[in-house]
Amino acid sequence: MSYWESGDRTPNDRQLGALARLYSVEPAALIAGSYVEPVDDDLANTLLQHWKGAEGDVVLGVREFVRFLDRFAELAQILDQPVRSLRQSPFAGRQGNSQSDDIRRKAAEVRAHLGLGLAPVADLEPVCEMLGVVAYSASLGPDRHTCPSGAFLRHPAAGLSILTNLDMARDERRFAVAHGLAHALFHSDETNQVLCWGGGRRESFADAFAGEFLMPSDGVRRFAEAIGLPRRMDDPLDIAQVQHYYRASWSMALERLRQMNAITRGAHDELLAGEHPARPATAVAHPAALKADELVTEPLRRFPRSFLRMLRHAVRTGAISPPTAGSFAGVAIPDIVQVLGQHVSNDEHW
Repeated sequence: MSYWESGDRTPNDRQLGALARLYSVEPAALIAGSYVEPVDDDLANTLLQHWKGAEGDVVLGVREFVRFLDRFAELAQILDQPVRSLRQSPFAGRQGNSQSDDIRRKAAEVRAHLGLGLAPVADLEPVCEMLGVVAYSASLGPDRHTCPSGAFLRHPAAGLSILTNLDMARDERRFAVAHGLAHALFHSDETNQVLCWGGGRRESFADAFAGEFLMPSDGVRRFAEAIGLPRRMDDPLDIAQVQHYYRASWSMALERLRQMNAITRGAHDELLAGEHPARPATAVAHPAALKADELVTEPLRRFPRSFLRMLRHAVRTGAISPPTAGSFAGVAIPDIVQVLGQHVSNDEHW
């Protein structure tokens, strides 16, 4: 900063992009030193209203989420194309009981709607696209015990949208996405926003739904039988095979197996407190799962691929320039170049 203040250096593209996101302005406004109207944070504030003493990463992440949805809608308007998102969930209004059997049935309904059967879900982003739910990631803080895992918001232009905490481990983010989908699909008829934090009826439901959606009970049993695992597991390496097959975190796999009575509560606690068994994930992981996170890299992996496709289409057709595309995404020009030269989906027509 002292170099900038003395005039010896100027911020590079990445630094300008980071500063622009921090202060909710466009990079061009920073360069020109022009006045910018204050950002309307009403939607962000509705998400933060139950977060006591909201500050730091949580506030910045939630505001970044809302600004992204605003820009997504603006980009769609420039291209005269709607954001292909869900306005009303086909599953809303079906809360009913929240017992384990009821939640298992609802997870099975969503899987059947998507044609997933009982197989592992290699990548949740296509699932969000198929459902019409916009999924975005932003930093909300590294401590999962004191920071929210994400949020749900019904955006007036972008529709049902979910946020996940980019600071979590990959397997934990998968669970957070499924958790957010539960809010979008089953709670959007009773509320327009949820901050995924704390306890309560909705959070308990979303946790149970996420576990059943990612690791369906019948699918786990079928996989265990197919490879010859015992009905009651006590070998950590056996459990690790189930974990890697479903791309679950170690804690999630243990909890799901405990819920299915495949391990005892005592074994669950002992295994959770011990070390993870040393077996390479590549030995048993679903092949497609190993490449799911290689499609886009930082800082682009926070965006849904539908947005990246739209951004690339806008630049290639001359609707916007690369610098303007950088402003929309809040990223530097080299990252926009990456989008232009990369296949972010097999569907070129989005």
